[in-house]
Amino acid sequence: MKRTRLTPTNTIGFLQAWELYEDAFPEEERRELELQQQIMKNANYHFDIATVDGVFVGFILWWQFAGLRYIEHLATPIEYRGKGYGKCIVEQFLSQTSEAILLEVELPNCDTSKRRIAFYERLGFKLNTIDYKQLPMRKNGISPEMFLMTYPDGLTAVKLSFFKKSFKRMCYAPYFE
Repeated sequence: MKRTRLTPTNTIGFLQAWELYEDAFPEEERRELELQQQIMKNANYHFDIATVDGVFVGFILWWQFAGLRYIEHLATPIEYRGKGYGKCIVEQFLSQTSEAILLEVELPNCDTSKRRIAFYERLGFKLNTIDYKQLPMRKNGISPEMFLMTYPDGLTAVKLSFFKKSFKRMCYAPYFE
């Protein structure tokens, strides 16, 4: 599996990933294209697509903070789900860092969100059931309630505070305020 970081948004790889992004995530958990194009210019943001023998099999979108990586979105096309591609993307990502990793998951209110949580738990992530709201992903958007998952350890109050402040300062404020 090859993972490629994209910065331009006018490539076939980006267009494939963007179509999947719009299909895989509810509106309140994704950006509009214009905002996404701005964010892709940020050196700490990574829009990585995964391919196998040149075929698009998914993406991982993540942010680099000091000592912490935040996975913002991960998806594989429906025809590749359940075939291990998502697992390979995450395992490759985990193998490339010793930093703490954090991601958000929807509350376990349906089978899909329960399966997603179980997927990450099988990969070694810990579920942190603390009160947490995702910052809006779009202008005038809502802040959905989420749970945080962390790897390799659980979430401390210090790590949570660092993440919230860092995310708001680096990933949110420049685009929304």
